[in-house]
Amino acid sequence: MLKHRWPLALTLSALLIGCGQSAGGEPAPTSPAAPATPTSPAVPSPSPAPAPTQSGSAWSDPATWGGAVPAAGATVTLPAGKRVILDVSPPALAGLTIPTGSALDFAEKDLTLQSEWIMVHGELRVGREDQPFAHHAEILLTNTVPGEDIMGMGDRALGVMDGTLELHGQPRLPWTRLAATAKAGSSTLTLDRAPDWKGGDSLTLASTDFNPGQTEQVTVQRVSGTTVTLGAPLKYTHWGEAITVAGRAVNERAEVGLLSRNIVVGATEDAVQSRVGAHVMVMGKSIARLEGTEFVRVGQLNTLRRYPVHFHQLGSAPASYLRGNSLHTSFNRCVVVHGTSDLRVQDNVTYDTLGHCIFLEDGDETGTLIQGNLVTRVKAPDSKQGQNPLLESDKRPSGFWIANPANTVKNNVAAGVDGTGFWYGLAEHPTGLAASKTNLWPRRTPLGEFSGNVAHSGDRGLNVDNGPAADGSATETAYYDPVTTPADPKSAAVPAIFSDFTAYKQRDHGVWLRGENHTLLNAVLADNAVGATFASNLSVFKGGLLVGETPNVGQPESWEAKGEGGRSLPRPWDAAFPVRGFQFYDGQVSIQDAAIAAFAPSSVRQASGVGYQTKNAFPLNPANQARGLTWLDGSQRVYLPAAQADKDGDKSATFVDSDGSVTGTAGLSVTGSALLAGAPDCQVRAAWNASVCAGTYARLWLQDVKGGKPGPVTVAGPHGQVSLTGTPGNFTTVSTTARLGQTYTVTPTNTSAQWRLGFSGRQPGDTLRLSLPAAAEPVLYRDWWVDNRNRLKKVALANLAATTGDSYAYEGGTLYLKLVVQKDKDYAVLDVCAADLCK
Repeated sequence: MLKHRWPLALTLSALLIGCGQSAGGEPAPTSPAAPATPTSPAVPSPSPAPAPTQSGSAWSDPATWGGAVPAAGATVTLPAGKRVILDVSPPALAGLTIPTGSALDFAEKDLTLQSEWIMVHGELRVGREDQPFAHHAEILLTNTVPGEDIMGMGDRALGVMDGTLELHGQPRLPWTRLAATAKAGSSTLTLDRAPDWKGGDSLTLASTDFNPGQTEQVTVQRVSGTTVTLGAPLKYTHWGEAITVAGRAVNERAEVGLLSRNIVVGATEDAVQSRVGAHVMVMGKSIARLEGTEFVRVGQLNTLRRYPVHFHQLGSAPASYLRGNSLHTSFNRCVVVHGTSDLRVQDNVTYDTLGHCIFLEDGDETGTLIQGNLVTRVKAPDSKQGQNPLLESDKRPSGFWIANPANTVKNNVAAGVDGTGFWYGLAEHPTGLAASKTNLWPRRTPLGEFSGNVAHSGDRGLNVDNGPAADGSATETAYYDPVTTPADPKSAAVPAIFSDFTAYKQRDHGVWLRGENHTLLNAVLADNAVGATFASNLSVFKGGLLVGETPNVGQPESWEAKGEGGRSLPRPWDAAFPVRGFQFYDGQVSIQDAAIAAFAPSSVRQASGVGYQTKNAFPLNPANQARGLTWLDGSQRVYLPAAQADKDGDKSATFVDSDGSVTGTAGLSVTGSALLAGAPDCQVRAAWNASVCAGTYARLWLQDVKGGKPGPVTVAGPHGQVSLTGTPGNFTTVSTTARLGQTYTVTPTNTSAQWRLGFSGRQPGDTLRLSLPAAAEPVLYRDWWVDNRNRLKKVALANLAATTGDSYAYEGGTLYLKLVVQKDKDYAVLDVCAADLCK
């Protein structure tokens, strides 16, 4: 009997510290790396020459072991330099090491290998890329000795350190969609293609309602053509009909994914109770080619670095892949790509997992191809079940967490996620073990590719915001502004194009983007609380289709039910919440050339194709615009809810209808502002709770430079007035929408030694007249104080109208101003200082 021995004297702590955490670190690079740029999808590398499948020493032959075949409970190391053919299912082992230069190759027969752990420094093979395994193989990790830590990889590990792991199961159809609705109580699925599935196979059937918990695991009884008969009736209805709006498909048909494979890697059944599952960890100079394999009872609850499949610090790994597999019953994530680039993650199916599923960790992972994966039923941790989030963001987990935009993400589905389908969680610099790579700037790195992806039955479909803070533990507002040279924020902008995205049945948003120079191109957004919001600038919703409500109305009785762990699933469409297709927020943003349908108000709730972010206290850009919109039915075009008293943004909501495709007249603006709506050239649209007005508008703002709170501030004009509270945070600035060419009286409640005020987003020659109370005559400077060269001169009030922005008037305790946008500028700004106190 051979006793266990370590073939390598390795210390892994330096590699492992910080994996999945906020700190840790590698030594600083000796020279700066090139700025991160989009990388083309990884090209498969040639496979190494396959070793003979049946040559070598048989496990069952005592001669292989020098006299005795390993017995139950043995800790085994393969003989040095030998290829051993696993020709029998050995008794459960206490551990198995495959040293460098040795290999374990499964014979072509039904086999089970059980061990507490397996460590691969040589080769472990089940099948080959050109000759997939044709029988049934199981690698099951036991846990009769809990708490082991094998080479720093922890307990119940299939570890690969400077070795090769080859798992090649039979190719199967990984997933498809329904071709007809499968109703609750039915035992039949009609698919859109004939699968190669068979009786006894296990499937995941995605929810098509707002409740992600309507995802089901079902068992195949038999298959005939495109008809699959199940072993038990369905609990829920799953939509499967074609929906067409204006010639465009709105595909809400449920995905059906295959969970069964003929190679199985996982933990024994006790893991369901302990929630300490098996995990595969690939490190060092390893290669892992994993396909046709079912990973089940995997991942370890509440434990960092113990993920089902974990590619850890491989660097560039174009020879490795994870494709055509299934992964389910995971207690901690699905696939973690950490410090590894140029990997391929393709055509995998996941179901019933906890926390972020497919997870690119630190932000230095680039060049990876993530394509054709079906992610279903991703759960948020439930403290009542002893589940703790590894990261703050795991409280609202994602199907796909992308930490660096320089990757290819295409044709994937995230269905039934207790959070976000696709989350670009971008840090300013990489975190964790990559924290020293301050030459990388994920928030300024160009987007590789995002196309053809689908998210449904969750909270938010696509979220580009809320990236990790510097310590990696929590998230912060993240502004994604890609440029040609990420290290130079002033280099040329690079548009980030999110193409052909579909989101439906999202209780929050189909899409939320924060940043600059984004294009959401040809998106199909249907049945969402809000289709898309851009907390963004110079960004556009272009082409595409927005649908308020499709024939897939779901099961309303379930909308207010409780999900697993008592998680609230509120009804999306209550009376206080107006459904919107595209909503303006800050900006400057636009919606162009889109088709809009089925936004009809009802007795339950309001609805509109276009609207504004509600309960908004933040500044807005009245140059936001709509153009080229096609209205396909009697949809309500606009609805602006009543402004809330402490929300200044609500009170300034205004956008331009550039070509008349919203209002019927090109160039008019739609506004909900009480300051503007009373003008004689405004027409009230009662159903919109808004007015349609001529004129040109700008954002007017006033700031207390000394840090005080000027509000409440009253702004009064010839046709109305508003009272402003200020922008949240420090409330030192108030902002509203004003009409150019008019005169407004601005009255702060509090006084300041220095006001800064102006209007922005306009063109040279644009003007605005203001008056403010001033107990003493101030000193004024134009376009930010520098020195006396831009100091304003005093003129008589009667002469102010003829000036060009270089003058002011002061009479009777009132300051009178004429702001004029100067040449080569798009703003007009004044500093107003008590005595000569500008600094």
